[in-house]
Amino acid sequence: MKVQLNHPGTQKPIKIGKGYIKIGNDIVIREWNNDKVHYRKFMQHNGHFIINEIDNVPKYKELFYWGEWEGNSFFKNLNNKDLKKYPNGIHKPFHSTQFRGTQNTDPYIFGDDFKYCICRQKGQLTRLVMDDLILFGTVLPSLNKFYIDTVFVIKSSDLSTNVQASNGVDYSTVYKEETLEQLNEYLNPPTYINNKKLYKGKTWWDDNHYFSFVPIKLKSGNNGFERLYIDLNSPLYQLS
Repeated sequence: MKVQLNHPGTQKPIKIGKGYIKIGNDIVIREWNNDKVHYRKFMQHNGHFIINEIDNVPKYKELFYWGEWEGNSFFKNLNNKDLKKYPNGIHKPFHSTQFRGTQNTDPYIFGDDFKYCICRQKGQLTRLVMDDLILFGTVLPSLNKFYIDTVFVIKSSDLSTNVQASNGVDYSTVYKEETLEQLNEYLNPPTYINNKKLYKGKTWWDDNHYFSFVPIKLKSGNNGFERLYIDLNSPLYQLS
């Protein structure tokens, strides 16, 4: 099964007091998202990476990439004009429940493995099995592009009812506080019976030829960079 999963791809407009707060003279924090919609962020964060040769052992370094992190982040304005293609700034994620918002981060690409638990999950998306593929991204019809944030290969799944019953014992505190405790399907009372699943993604250590990843660069440049995309007019896209 191959799934193109569209989720919102806009960036939160920069306005102090409207989701951004300034601390002192030069520190800006993008607050935990309280809006009804999700946003993308261009992030700077440490992680494992490989380049070209998939048989090389992954290295650990500071990376630049696009993704979803609805929690708090330090923010540096890049003053870009074309915000359909390029980032409005660089986010450095950090976790704090002192400034806790209402939105959840999903897919969650941090920690030992990727996780996906709720976004648009119904029907066939609740019945995925090992090696099924999800492309998380955003269609921009005006540019005829499908921008890809996350390539997610299914490794395993856990029923939401199991997560509820165990109080998420198998998951990190940060993941529970950033995602699961925001959701009635999982840990945010009152919970209710449903058929959703918490999927874990395959890593390079599970299978170094077919694994979950996020497109990254080791340098952001002065303007960041455009997300990886598929041309919607491409014959390969039409045949997929």
